[in-house]
Amino acid sequence: MSETSPPSSDAAIEEDLDRIRRFYRDKFLPENAWSTLLPRPYLYLRQRQRRLRDTLIECGIDTPERLRSVDVLDVGAGTGTNLTWLVELGADPSRCTGIDIMPESVAVARERLPLVHWYSGDFSSTDVGGPFDVVMLLAVLTSILDPSLKQRIVDRCFSLLRPGGVLFFYDYMSKKEVRGSENYKRLSYAEVDGYFRGRTARWWRRDYLRASVANRIVPRFGVTAAELVQALGWFNIEGSFAYVRV
Repeated sequence: MSETSPPSSDAAIEEDLDRIRRFYRDKFLPENAWSTLLPRPYLYLRQRQRRLRDTLIECGIDTPERLRSVDVLDVGAGTGTNLTWLVELGADPSRCTGIDIMPESVAVARERLPLVHWYSGDFSSTDVGGPFDVVMLLAVLTSILDPSLKQRIVDRCFSLLRPGGVLFFYDYMSKKEVRGSENYKRLSYAEVDGYFRGRTARWWRRDYLRASVANRIVPRFGVTAAELVQALGWFNIEGSFAYVRV
C-alpha cells in the first residue's frame, strides 16, 4: 500500500475476508489443485522447502538443536504442509503455531499435527500468542484485494517477531502493477517493498518453473530434470521468495 492510499473501513475489510472464504470454500479447496501428486505442485513444494531451508541456514538456524528452540508462526497455514516440513527438519511442534481463515483446513491440520497450536480466523484480529522467531507468510497476499488489509497483515507479522527474528515470504509477483481478477492479484515488487516499510529483503526472484514446462518435463524425465531446468531460470515465472530479519 502506498503512503497515500486511504485506509479501508472495517466493513470493506470484512467484505474482502468474506470473499476469500467463499472463493476457497466453493472453488479452490474442492478443486484440490495443489495436490502434490500432480507434477507442478510437487515441483513447487520442493522448491518452497528448499528456500525455507536456505533461509534458516542463512539466518543461523543451521542445526536441529537450534531449530528445536525456535518459535514459529505460519500465517495462512492451510492444512499444515509448511509446519509439517519444519517439524521434519527438527522443529518442536509444541513451539509452532498456525492460523488459517478456513476452519476446514485447520481441522485437517490439527489432525496432522496435534501438538501445534492451531487457530481459525482472521489473522489481523486473532490473538495467536507470540513473540516468534520465525513468521511465515506464503502465498497469502495475492488472495487479498484490499491494500489496507495486506498492510495490516504484514505489519502484524513484523510486530510478532522477536528482535533478530525472520519473516519468510513467498508469493506470485510482477515487475509492474497488474490488474488481477476478482479473486486474485499478483503483487509488484514495489508494492511489497512498501508493505515491508523500508526493511531490507533478501530475494530469490523468478524461482518457479513455468507450469506448462513443468507439466511436460516431470512426467517424462522426473522432478530432478525439472529442477535442473528451473535452476537455469530460462523458463521461470515470478514466483519469488524473500526473507527479512528484524
